[in-house]
Amino acid sequence: MTFTRVTAVFAALFYVFLWVLDLNGVSSLMPVLVVPPVLAALVAFGVWLNNFMGVAPRRPHFADPDEDTTAHVATSRDPEHGADPAGDPPA
Repeated sequence: MTFTRVTAVFAALFYVFLWVLDLNGVSSLMPVLVVPPVLAALVAFGVWLNNFMGVAPRRPHFADPDEDTTAHVATSRDPEHGADPAGDPPA
């Protein structure tokens, strides 16, 4: 198994262990243990609602690598961005 699967299995077993503790009398864990299923239910309901209404998921928009989208980086030899060509800081 990969590290991710081992981590997921360990987390699930730890979560079940905490529920066993809660059911055996450690009642202070109840609010913490209820949050993940409630969040999962809310997310699942939102996904279902989007599918029900026919809202398509957004697709990321990336610039093509052919386009020249490189940002201009200020260097020490760039007087336009406040640096002196000689390398001295601006006064």
